[in-house]
Amino acid sequence: MKADLHIHTSASFDGTQPPQDILRQARQRQLQMIAVADHNETAGALQLQQLAQTEPVEVLSGIEIDCFFDDNVVHLLGYGCDLTHPDFARLAEHYRSELKRVGERRLALVEEHYGVRLDRQRIEQLAQGRPFTNVEITRVLLESAHHPQLQVYQNGELSGNPIAAFYWDQLAIGKWGYVEMKLPQSEQVIRWIHQRGGAVIVAHPLVTLGLDLQPAQRLMQMGADGFEVYSSYHDQKARQVYEQFCRRHDLISTFGSDYHGATKPNIALGDTGFEGDCTASIAQLKERIRYWQQR
Repeated sequence: MKADLHIHTSASFDGTQPPQDILRQARQRQLQMIAVADHNETAGALQLQQLAQTEPVEVLSGIEIDCFFDDNVVHLLGYGCDLTHPDFARLAEHYRSELKRVGERRLALVEEHYGVRLDRQRIEQLAQGRPFTNVEITRVLLESAHHPQLQVYQNGELSGNPIAAFYWDQLAIGKWGYVEMKLPQSEQVIRWIHQRGGAVIVAHPLVTLGLDLQPAQRLMQMGADGFEVYSSYHDQKARQVYEQFCRRHDLISTFGSDYHGATKPNIALGDTGFEGDCTASIAQLKERIRYWQQR
């Protein structure tokens, strides 16, 4: 069995491909199960569930919720929830409001830092009616600005995935371009997903936690059901560390490409880093979802 449980659609602020294209790619890549996990949004996942009703691809409901873990931001994947619950619509509305506020502030910071004036009309055009974010700002910056610090993203070693690389290098927590969003706390999100019948998986832990297992231990104690062990961001060392951690504590190991389409062009649908049979882990995940749905 082949699965990819971390896919973004155009409903996510940083995704580009519509659900019907995700389904087409899943068929082409012979995936038996997929899950859309858009950032704090459910529209793409709900549409995919409708489209896949007559398809051989099984769809698991999913969402990726951004939240604080101490002074860090982690992404928690919720699987199996009823995404039509009104609380998810309220979550999406809050996040859109925060994206708008943060986008305005971040645009001003980027222009000041590089001494440029970016084409706001072009930025808004790329956002296609949604609040513009670091995705559109970075794209226009790299398209139009000439600055020695940008060359590595424009035509250098980071040009294969420039938007994501620029974010982690320049805009993430602790960087000059960071703007804090008003996000919920991780413990609150874990409890919230469980109350809505879902299992909680920590997304791409190498990116947000590194290889220090003390934070992973704390998230497990808060109630996290597992970790995304196999990710396009994880090297062999990271996979080994988190696979062993999950086995030691009887946690679920999952597989996700974190596919975003053109925003992250070097990540293909289904490229999770796992080459084996997903059947056992999927069964464990479904069993955990049933547990929370019966609580």
